[in-house]
Parts: sequence; C-alpha cells; structure tokens
Amino acid sequence: MVEAELERKKNKYNPIDCVVLTEETIEKSWGWVFFYQSKYYGETGDFREMLGGNSPIIVNRKTGELSHTGTTHDIDHHIKEYEAAL
Repeated sequence: MVEAELERKKNKYNPIDCVVLTEETIEKSWGWVFFYQSKYYGETGDFREMLGGNSPIIVNRKTGELSHTGTTHDIDHHIKEYEAAL
C-alpha cells in the first residue's frame, strides 16, 4: 500500500523512484510507521540523491488508512498525535 502511494504521489515532471526502508519501520498495535528514501540514494549512498522533506507514512492495520505525517516535529510527536486521535 505504501509503495503504491509513493508511486501515485510521484512528480510527473521529475519522477523519483522511492523505496520503503523496511529496517526502519515502526510497528505499533494499531499499525505501522513507514519511512522511505530515493531508490538511487539507497543504491549509491550519494547524498546528492537523498530526499529531503519526505515525511513518514502511518498505516492503520484495521482500516488500511494511510496518514502522512510531517517534518516539523520528530516522529514520536506525530505518533502521539495519531494515537490521541484514535
């Protein structure tokens, strides 16, 4: 689901392939928090290819709903906000 969302949100004028960073996934009782990065950065380690401003995506395990977090606060803040809204 997250990979499909990343593909859907791809900029048609400057498409960047992204990959989910499975080793960084956070699992909670209500679902998961997925992080992602550009595929090229993952393959090469070239910091010039690194995405900036890419916020993690929360997936609710019961509803399948995807929620984009933000980059203003750390992920713990966004998780607490999400949990408070459940």
